[in-house]
Amino acid sequence: MPEHIEPMLSLRLTMQQLKVLMILVAHPDGSTMQAVSKTVGVSLATMSGIVDRLEAQHMVERSLDPNDQRVRRVTATPLGLQTVQRLMAARPELSSSPLGLLAIDDLRALTQGVRALLRAVQSAANVPTTDE
Repeated sequence: MPEHIEPMLSLRLTMQQLKVLMILVAHPDGSTMQAVSKTVGVSLATMSGIVDRLEAQHMVERSLDPNDQRVRRVTATPLGLQTVQRLMAARPELSSSPLGLLAIDDLRALTQGVRALLRAVQSAANVPTTDE
């Protein structure tokens, strides 16, 4: 067990910061602050603070969006990527997704099933559905 938690304990990141870093590592071209704040479920102001702290640790960097100079994109730096890779290496079962082993038709069926389950849960809780 210690070898699994040591990499996590050696980080100087909050759980929110780690979530943001993992999202950005999954998007090599980066993401907008607004998109990441929506994904994490925090305000833009809160996201700005999280990114400020990650930037101070050289885990992420901000840059102008090439398509819209008013928009800032946030990307993981090589250090941020290395940090996530080190965490994943400590838990090898997390580094290779079983989804990667599924055929495309099975993935589509799984997606359809998960969406149906989500609609059923939302219906039971009287939550408006968000079909995409």
